[in-house]
Amino acid sequence: MSAPTPEEIERLLGDPYDADNPYGFAAAVRRDEQDAFPEELSGALREAGFHLNYLPKEWGGRFESFEHSMVLVRTAARRDLNIMPATMFGITAATCLALHGSPEQQKHASQILARGGAVGFALSEADHGSDLLANTVRLEPATDGWELTGEKWMVGLGRRCEALYLVARTGGRGPGAFSAVLLDMSEDVKRSPAVPASGMRGIDFAHLRFDRFPVPAEALVGHEGQALESVMKAQQVVRVMSMAGSLGCADTALRLTLDFATARQVGRTTVRESPYPRRELAIASAALLAADVTALTAARGIHVFPEVFSVWGCAAKHAVAEHTEDLIRRCATVLATRAVLRTEGPGNGLFQKLQRDAAMVRVVDTSTLANLRGYAAQLPTLVQEIDLRGAGNCARSHNAAAPNHEEHHPIRRLFDLTEPLPPYTPAHLDLTARGNSPITTALFDIAPQLTTQTDQTTATLITRLTTTLTQLTEDIATTDRDTGLVDAADRFAYLHAAACALLLWWANPTYPLFGTPPGDTRWLTASLAYLLAKADGTDPRREAPALLPALDITTQLHTRNQLFCAHPKQLTPATAH
Repeated sequence: MSAPTPEEIERLLGDPYDADNPYGFAAAVRRDEQDAFPEELSGALREAGFHLNYLPKEWGGRFESFEHSMVLVRTAARRDLNIMPATMFGITAATCLALHGSPEQQKHASQILARGGAVGFALSEADHGSDLLANTVRLEPATDGWELTGEKWMVGLGRRCEALYLVARTGGRGPGAFSAVLLDMSEDVKRSPAVPASGMRGIDFAHLRFDRFPVPAEALVGHEGQALESVMKAQQVVRVMSMAGSLGCADTALRLTLDFATARQVGRTTVRESPYPRRELAIASAALLAADVTALTAARGIHVFPEVFSVWGCAAKHAVAEHTEDLIRRCATVLATRAVLRTEGPGNGLFQKLQRDAAMVRVVDTSTLANLRGYAAQLPTLVQEIDLRGAGNCARSHNAAAPNHEEHHPIRRLFDLTEPLPPYTPAHLDLTARGNSPITTALFDIAPQLTTQTDQTTATLITRLTTTLTQLTEDIATTDRDTGLVDAADRFAYLHAAACALLLWWANPTYPLFGTPPGDTRWLTASLAYLLAKADGTDPRREAPALLPALDITTQLHTRNQLFCAHPKQLTPATAH
């Protein structure tokens, strides 16, 4: 049986604006107010097989591709982000076990997950946060296996999970000092009450304490010292799916704000048509278009280029989280007082829930700074390839002796949405990208030709993109290795996203992206203008003329009741609201 489609999920869950719908916005707010787990919503989706969308078929799942899973999860998460942790927190443990678990461990975990149970993931510790090498929970040899001692912090579904993938220290220093075990969670495990968080309310995050807890020898996953390798690879997968949560929050926030701005009169016009709110809505719309492109190409990229996804995933995660935060802030500006009212604002408190949930999802797999540090550590090697290829390829792309160079470029298989994706191969994930950035190097091959195929505004933005990227690579070679590289990683993430937008437009000349006519550059121009402003550290409001068409695009998609994405999905017809 195949995974459900987004349209099937929409039909199952009904009108989200219906106050009596247990799967709608009002029900999500009620659960949020009560810190309640989404039992009814997750139950309905489990019956439809939603929870199987990330499990491989050999595990009893219905996984097709990350591109499909991302839009499916985003469709559900736009109603309530909590559906992601409620049904998918097992993705990290499952990925680690797929990499290094024994057949018996994989079978055990797959049986739990396929029936809708939970397998927890215990890595972080309260005293160390993202400094994983400082973790102190220990796994020590004992007569019949091991003894586990210490406390793990903020374990998702820690009070519900039937099994637990846990990383503990078995050695002295360095990454090789950590090993993983798969535990059956008995009543002897000391589980704290659910730890309250500002977002994802109702999802239990528990502290788990072990005091010389007996662990059988066969619980060891893989070899001693192998755990952090598995975890770092699994985090790349988690970053892809966390972007779906950010997009779900962004979609609903913009949708609520457009509803308000379209209906609210100010003098002789509406809020939407008033100059300042219109500009803010245009920026928010451009942020969402850019975020969607970044996430979409990441979901495809992990299939096509898994060996370099260690750097790609960091860039995409950062850009999408930042775009979502900016979008919600701009929407709050337009909503004004109604953005802070619990009973009279959009959705009667839903907007505040979206703000809290979006802040939570951006740190649920790793902190913003830890993500940027991981990205920054790879930049010096990454940009060497750009330095070597940049100028030569720019000249070569104009060479008449190389016809159709762009048409047959190998990067096309990634960006052409009509091309099927190769199977996902987790074994090909790597811990570092080894001097190769297929996105930015392809940009230098293709961009010069595209400046002759687009209007003047877009062509100017394309030139700015290549010039800014070239200058940044030169700066990275001489920057300090502390804050300088982290700041460069922040900028590079936006330029990576801009390159993705340009290459997506280039590879789909006959595809109606974002519901626009094939070849339409409005969404591209808005995305590039927004991303270049972010990369330059300037306010996107300065790019207003290029951004305003983004609002027309999102308004049209909203009017058609379609998801705000490059290949729009039809949503459930909404009642008057």
